[in-house]
Amino acid sequence: MFIKLLVGLLLPYCRAAASPYHYAQVLTGIDNHHQMISSAAKDQLGMVWVVSGGLLYRYNGVNVTAFSRLYKQQLPFDEVSAVTADSWGRLWIDTRNGLFVFDTNTWSFPTQLPYVNGLIGKSVFALFNRGDAFFLADGEGTIWQIDESTKKRISGFDTRAIIDRKPLGKLLVVDNEHAWLAFGDKLYGIALHTGKKQVVPFPKGLFDHLEDLLPVDGGVLLRIYSEGYYLFDGDGFRYLPRSEFPTNDFTNWNHWSFVKDDKVIVFHEDKYFEFSRDTAFRLLDEDTHVIDEGILHKRLNGWQQGQDEWLLCTDQGVYSVFPAKIPFNFIACGSARGMVRQQDTYYFGGYGYLDSWSKTSDLQPYTAAPENNYYTFFALSNDTTCIAMEGDFLNFLVNGKVSAAPLHLPDTTQERFNGMAYCIARQSPDTLLVGTYNGIWQYALSSGIVRPLMCPTYGFFSRGMRVQSISYSGGDVTYTTDQGFFSWKPGSFRKVYPADETKLNVYAHALSGDSVYLATKGRGLVILDSKGTHSRMVNVDNGLASNTVYQLMDVSHTLFMGTHEGLSILKDNRLYNYQHTDGLPFEEFNHQAIFYDKKEDLLFMGGIGGYISFTPTELLHASPIYMDKPLLSGTRMGLKTNRYVDDYARKTLQDTIYLPSDAVWFSMDFARPNYYRQAYRMLFRIAPLMEEYQEMPVSSQINLSGISAGNYYVSVKIQAINASEAEQIHTWVIHKEPVFTETLGFYVLLILGVSGILCYILYERSRKIKDEYKLRRGISRDLHDEVGGLLTGIAMQTDLLRLKPGQILGRSVESLGSYSREAIQMMDDIIWAVDSRNNQQGNLSDRMKFLARQLLEPKNMSITFDMDQEEGKLIKQTVRQNLYLIFKEAIHNICKHSEASAVYIRLHHTGKEIKMVIQDDGKKKGMATDKLRMGRKGQGQQNMHLRATQIGATLKSGFTENGYEVVVSVPIRRYLFSGYKEFVSFFKIS
Repeated sequence: MFIKLLVGLLLPYCRAAASPYHYAQVLTGIDNHHQMISSAAKDQLGMVWVVSGGLLYRYNGVNVTAFSRLYKQQLPFDEVSAVTADSWGRLWIDTRNGLFVFDTNTWSFPTQLPYVNGLIGKSVFALFNRGDAFFLADGEGTIWQIDESTKKRISGFDTRAIIDRKPLGKLLVVDNEHAWLAFGDKLYGIALHTGKKQVVPFPKGLFDHLEDLLPVDGGVLLRIYSEGYYLFDGDGFRYLPRSEFPTNDFTNWNHWSFVKDDKVIVFHEDKYFEFSRDTAFRLLDEDTHVIDEGILHKRLNGWQQGQDEWLLCTDQGVYSVFPAKIPFNFIACGSARGMVRQQDTYYFGGYGYLDSWSKTSDLQPYTAAPENNYYTFFALSNDTTCIAMEGDFLNFLVNGKVSAAPLHLPDTTQERFNGMAYCIARQSPDTLLVGTYNGIWQYALSSGIVRPLMCPTYGFFSRGMRVQSISYSGGDVTYTTDQGFFSWKPGSFRKVYPADETKLNVYAHALSGDSVYLATKGRGLVILDSKGTHSRMVNVDNGLASNTVYQLMDVSHTLFMGTHEGLSILKDNRLYNYQHTDGLPFEEFNHQAIFYDKKEDLLFMGGIGGYISFTPTELLHASPIYMDKPLLSGTRMGLKTNRYVDDYARKTLQDTIYLPSDAVWFSMDFARPNYYRQAYRMLFRIAPLMEEYQEMPVSSQINLSGISAGNYYVSVKIQAINASEAEQIHTWVIHKEPVFTETLGFYVLLILGVSGILCYILYERSRKIKDEYKLRRGISRDLHDEVGGLLTGIAMQTDLLRLKPGQILGRSVESLGSYSREAIQMMDDIIWAVDSRNNQQGNLSDRMKFLARQLLEPKNMSITFDMDQEEGKLIKQTVRQNLYLIFKEAIHNICKHSEASAVYIRLHHTGKEIKMVIQDDGKKKGMATDKLRMGRKGQGQQNMHLRATQIGATLKSGFTENGYEVVVSVPIRRYLFSGYKEFVSFFKIS
């Protein structure tokens, strides 16, 4: 007990006010194992650049990426010491090899531009960004003023002094009138308008303990970490003792300060101060803050101002300190439960001592009351309050004095009594309803008798339930438990929600008009009608801060809810959310820790860090919007060649992005700048692929794959959670170049090709028809010439039979039979030639063999056949017909004129040509014989050459060393189709 009392007395209690500054963790570190950050800066786009382990990284609100990956070329440095950003998108990088400047707009290291010419590679002593100008003190003793495109020298300083220690704070500071530089035991002051320079030596030992410089009107403020503040007012140094500072320890892990407008802001230990920004250094305001626990108790490695915030580098990441949008009054009383007001004093419950606070006194432990678990308060009158105790049932608080409530449990009570009380309601002037760990109990104020609330029909209907809130109205009791929401009136008891057997932890409920509001664990806010028959849920999908709601209260038809992840307000079906980034000192609220002071119009809501208080109407307006427009921070592209292309340069991440024709997929990475300061929604839509906006993935990455040529419009919307009408929309045009098969030229070539094929088809059909007409004429001619002549001979022989005697008659009959057989053979040849079913090579080979055996074997000539054995090779009808007729003519000539004993016949189809050879061993006997061998009556050679010309073949004939030879070569025409068989089938005319 003594130890608890001692700890309670030593704790720094806060007043019911807080500083207008808040903080948030920007970055936990490079990764889980590398959290030390030595330097940090924010560029004009909101990107945070950090130095860790001598390397430079960029944080876009989603991912940390090494600068060596962002910049594709060779880096001009190896080890980075610090980074500073100016107002024009440039990073001033201090490295072991000197100064380098990186322009994020052009994504390059400029070296010859006027504003940086001559500075690259120089050592740097100090940098300072005033906003409208940038200042640099280099290692050669020159102070430069740099603007967007030029630089100018404003003064110099002596660099011969030895610097044993370089403080973390700013040793070069500039306001509108002066520039101040601390270097080598000397303070340099330069009047910017006149150029007048003042050099003043520091008092002995002061520079060795110097931590920071702050410019003020009429001079400069010096923070000495072991003593506090000194002021140089142009005439000399003077110490500024302040009774407000509890100690003289001003090291950078319990103290931090900066200038803002006309004030000097100081955080020291747990106190927040505002002083006048002049040589008087007057105290203007004093409050408390919650930054010490989160930041100032961590060792600071450096801090740098950017826009309206300060980035603080620690051994556990980067923090940001910025003005709070909602200055909640904060009462740091630890993890809080219920509270009440008696007269002008507020009493706060929880575990341990009560805490008391009034407008005239600081928060302090109320040691007049014993330590206990003060769970919730129920005011019986202005000076009497009943307290539900988590363990001791009930206590009374009467005019600031706590006493245990008398308790009498009748012997006739059969139910198990439990002293863990959580909520109270009034049933009658003398009877309270107390919700406990085991149901609802009635407590008589006058006698102290406690009994279970019984029902004539259902008995102890709340048995075994942890009752967490109770409401009594007109004889009806409604209450919430860890199993759901119930209602009871004599003779009627039912589970209202959930209506089935599902168990749901319901922390609290509120009745407003015809609706009942339930604070649940897991389903958010549940709204029922007065009969409990219809319900609807309001959860995170609808904009609620969390699906776990611990407390709620209806104030002037506005529902205030303390959730697990912030404060939510429901007004006219519109939700407002406030979280840590909006100024809440904590986000997790507690059950029963809510109280409305009607007299002061103050609503108190408690949680794990204490209580906040505010006027309810102040939170019904959308908080100031701190929101940047959508920002593309990088792209990646995959090509068909399995190559990947990354791009992070601002100059190429334009509103229109061109993709090459071989791009297979495209990825866009979007930044979430300042997301740690204001939670907002990011949505995206891709036209024409999507009609509605969809929630941006957690990775903030959009992927397009399998895209065809054309334009795609990627729209990204940033929307404030508390104000749906406040939004920023930006659209990027993605243009993919078409491949050749998607161009107009390809379609023109395709049309020309198709037209050419169609023309070729028409030409082939026309040629085929002409060939058929020619074939018909040839057949008519052959029938007329060959068969007609034979039939005429038969007729003449028949006439001679009537006139000639017997011997002559025998020869005529023999001639008549010969003519008849020849006519039949001729008719058979013509029919075979015109039948397209015989267009395979095998049919031609068989026909040639049949004819050769029929004519040559009777003359005792041996025949040798050399023919392809493959089946299925097709030969055009005209080729087959003419080849056969040439072969027939050659065989007839052998029979009549050769006197040969052996004949060699070859027919080969090589795929490129058809070659036919007829060779006999007949002997050459003279010119006359040669002519006869060339054809019957001298017309054979002419006919064979004519037939060869009709099929585009070459014919050679004549005597060789082995005899007489006829050679015919027919080239095979190449068609556009895969095979001649398909070609013939396609063009076949029935």
